[in-house]
Amino acid sequence: MKELPDSKIYELEMNYWPYKTSWRKVLELIVEKSPKNGALLDVMCGPGYLLGQIAQKRKDLELSGQDFDKRYISYSKKTYPNIGFELGDILTWKPKELSDVVTCTGSVHHMPYELQAKTVERIAEMVKPGGFAIISDCFIDDYGDERERKLAAAKLGYEYLRETIENGAPNEAIVPALDILWNDVMRDEFKTSMKKRLPVYEKSFKKVETIKTWPEFDSEYGDYISICWK
Repeated sequence: MKELPDSKIYELEMNYWPYKTSWRKVLELIVEKSPKNGALLDVMCGPGYLLGQIAQKRKDLELSGQDFDKRYISYSKKTYPNIGFELGDILTWKPKELSDVVTCTGSVHHMPYELQAKTVERIAEMVKPGGFAIISDCFIDDYGDERERKLAAAKLGYEYLRETIENGAPNEAIVPALDILWNDVMRDEFKTSMKKRLPVYEKSFKKVETIKTWPEFDSEYGDYISICWK
């Protein structure tokens, strides 16, 4: 898999990629649903941009983040010194305490297919009883074999790239969008279908509510947000 973009490019992408709609909806849900003075953990948090935005809108929340990329954790600690960030592997890292809310945005598909169920299980283990997780991700059409998976990945990748260009993105944001198509088709990243992912959520959580945020027209592929209650 090609190396993930550096922190500044990561944040630039959010202004042009279709995923910006899902990301903004996640932020809205967190602000609306997080309990007063609660604890929120963002796993696989990247450069910490989401946590930085939450800190501005919900000053009462105790915020923390985890990621496996040293670059992101180093950047996060410098940029958001009032938020606690830790370096760790989602499959083995353990928080000191459980959280009322755990978020994971656009990250589960970075895990190999055989590890995605375990990743979701680990997220669930970090949520307090009665709390919830918000897991957002991008999904391809359902598929039955490897040929169908590649075609579905190519379809999603093209639509992502097309809309990124239509949104007026500079080349710095277009290049990572091109990488999405390559990585997904060549199985360097691991997007699946919502039809395959939903049972994984339902196995680890008591109740799951799912919202589709992109594209606006009726399609199976696209960006989805799942609110998963413990």
